[in-house]
Amino acid sequence: MATLQELEQRIDRLEKLTEDLIKKVARVNVEHFYLSQRVTALEQGYEYPNPVLKTSS
Repeated sequence: MATLQELEQRIDRLEKLTEDLIKKVARVNVEHFYLSQRVTALEQGYEYPNPVLKTSS
């Protein structure tokens, strides 16, 4: 059986993983929105400059 301290450490690790996951999902949502806006603009015939998307690894 896990001790209270071990359980608290697991909770802390899970909270950190959850925060990291939320940040990554938010980043993907921003990239998806940007790309969908770009596609819409291209479909409507706009000239769109080549962007430099920086991905965080």
